[in-house]
Amino acid sequence: MADLTPPDELHHGTEILFREWQGSVADLVNAVEKGLAEEVAPHGLALQEFNLLRACYELARECTATELGRLLPVDPARISRIVNTLVDNGLLRRRRTREDRRVVMLRLSEEGRELTSRILRDILRYDARLTQGVGADEMQVFLSVTAKIIANHAAMQQPESPGTA
Repeated sequence: MADLTPPDELHHGTEILFREWQGSVADLVNAVEKGLAEEVAPHGLALQEFNLLRACYELARECTATELGRLLPVDPARISRIVNTLVDNGLLRRRRTREDRRVVMLRLSEEGRELTSRILRDILRYDARLTQGVGADEMQVFLSVTAKIIANHAAMQQPESPGTA
């Protein structure tokens, strides 16, 4: 892997730039998460509960809690508690498979599908307000840079092959 350490004369300026970048990312994440939480709260949901409903909605099919765990950055025990809450509230349905009674399939109830759809419309309005004044070209650059950073992070998570260190 290439050495990305900047030369000494550039180090101080680069360090300041990276600190500003990290602060901006943190502020953006905070704005988005706070806004999403504010959009789902009036519906009696926590953000993680909505994220699970949204994942089911976007899959548009039955799935297991394990599948949801791969899609959401939530530990398996928390997924289980969220599923129980959503089932108890009638927003999610469970079904055991005939082939293997240990396997539990999950799907949105009709009420869960309608609520998720309503909240997604609210979120689109929030997103429009949040990105007001940001042009399509600016958004495309943002998405492109974000995709590169995410790809770099994913590559960093892969174990290094022998001889590449």
